[in-house]
Amino acid sequence: MTPETAFFRLVASLLLGAALGLLYGFLRPLGRRHRHLADALVVLGAWWAYIYLGFGVCAGDLRLGYVWGLLAGAVVWEATAGRWLQPVFSGIWQILGAMWGLFWAPGKKFLQFTKILFASGEKWVTIRWKH
Repeated sequence: MTPETAFFRLVASLLLGAALGLLYGFLRPLGRRHRHLADALVVLGAWWAYIYLGFGVCAGDLRLGYVWGLLAGAVVWEATAGRWLQPVFSGIWQILGAMWGLFWAPGKKFLQFTKILFASGEKWVTIRWKH
C-alpha cells in the first residue's frame, strides 16, 4: 500500500467517524425518552459506516486501524462541533415532538372516546348479568 492510499483511507475513516459523531449527537435528545431506538439507529449507522469504509473505500482490505479511525473521528466530532450543536439538535427534536403531538392529537382523542365507550359497555353487561 502506498502512503497516499493509506492517507486517503485514514482521512475517509476520520470523516465517516465524524459523520457517526454527527448522527450520535443528532439522536442524543431522542435517547432521553427512547434509548433503545436511538441506540439501534446509531449501531445501524456504525455498521453501515464500517461496511462502506471496508468495501467501498478500501476495496475489501479490512484492517483494525480503520475502526480506530472511525472511533477517533466520532470522538473528535463530539469534543468540538458536537458540543456546539447540542442545543440545535435539542430544538429540532422539540419541534418534531410538537409536530408529532399535533398530528397524533385526533387519534388520542378517539382512543380516549373508545376507552370510555368500552368501559361503560363492560359495566352495563356486568350489572345486567349479576342481577
